[in-house]
Amino acid sequence: MPGNRSVSSSRLETIVKHDGRLNLLCCLLDGGPLSVPQLSARIGGSAQAVRYWINLLDSFSLVQRLGDLDGGEPLYAITLDEHPDWVREAVEGHRADRQP
Repeated sequence: MPGNRSVSSSRLETIVKHDGRLNLLCCLLDGGPLSVPQLSARIGGSAQAVRYWINLLDSFSLVQRLGDLDGGEPLYAITLDEHPDWVREAVEGHRADRQP
């Protein structure tokens, strides 16, 4: 169903092209796997916002839960290989923009 596919692609673009979520994906690309508190500390965002964004990214298979730290916090890793090339390009472009 081509119409259905374009809706998914459009929704994926909406999820990916967001500065906060791109920041998380950059952190995971550079230093993953990481937990929500670790990601929150790295981007300077609230744990609540990071947890929300991670759940969105997970629902689109952009991140994968790998396991838990000793304290029970899940670790997440980035999973871009099964996505269109533009997704990785968006993350890498955002990372380049953040460089001093």
